[in-house]
Amino acid sequence: MGSLVGAHIKKGGGEVYFIDTYQEHIDAILSKGLIMELEGETNAQTVFINGAAINGEGIGVCDLVIILVKCVDIEAAVELNPALFSSDTVVLALQNGVGGADVLAKFFPQDRLGVGTLKSSANIAGPGRITGRARFSFSPKGVYFSPMDLKTPRLYIFQELERLLNAGGMPAELSDRVEEIIWSKLVGNVMGNGVAALLQLANEDSMGHEDGWALMRELAREACEVANAKGIALDINDYTDERPPTPYDRNKVDVFHYVSAVFDSYQKHKTEIDFINGTIVMEGKKHGIPTPYNETIWRLVRVMQDNYDNKYRP
Repeated sequence: MGSLVGAHIKKGGGEVYFIDTYQEHIDAILSKGLIMELEGETNAQTVFINGAAINGEGIGVCDLVIILVKCVDIEAAVELNPALFSSDTVVLALQNGVGGADVLAKFFPQDRLGVGTLKSSANIAGPGRITGRARFSFSPKGVYFSPMDLKTPRLYIFQELERLLNAGGMPAELSDRVEEIIWSKLVGNVMGNGVAALLQLANEDSMGHEDGWALMRELAREACEVANAKGIALDINDYTDERPPTPYDRNKVDVFHYVSAVFDSYQKHKTEIDFINGTIVMEGKKHGIPTPYNETIWRLVRVMQDNYDNKYRP
């Protein structure tokens, strides 16, 4: 996702540097550029950015740092890259789930922080190559974001980011509805990510099964009830249109969506479950909303990721 966002900022005229611990990816981008194969575009694009490295030492202070590591890795990403930040650097969190900005608030004042969400997706197809889409077909924009402090003197940085993304072909909106949009995406993540991590299935396979769909609806219902209690108007019926046609025929699905939690659990990495289903559980407790389905998924994923090396082997 960092590659997708950064490449579009560069295409819009920005000065862009990538930082990633995936050395082969960085090396490929430096030597051949980033190759993007995007939905709706006939030909692949190659984008040459200004630089790429495995840490910030060789890059130095930036006007804006966009955080696109998983929420569980935010603290390490900031602490390992102090060279990127000055007392004027704006920091924008665009991760899945809720809570990334709270982690960043341990390091940066609110008037330098922004939060947002992506209605887009990307996968690494190989070193230096990604596939994906600049926005989901059902979303007018691919990126929504806002400063945490609407009166920040650094608003011009957010305005420039909006301009660069749009100029680069990734529809973006500096929005006053960011919390609502983040929670609307959170419901989709709540439905699919924990289930996918446990079952190692594409969302289409879980949704296409009667029991899978019944479970996902209950997860979404609880999330919407919690959102409503927080004053965010979400309707469970808005999350039922994505279900594959029944009876489910896997041969008729053009593209399978394997969410990042599938790769996390497959590679024995820690997932973002605390920031997704875990958020519903914690916010539910604050507002007196029972969330047994989300709590079950949350606890099961936590058990799984703490026992990767203890799985049965024949």
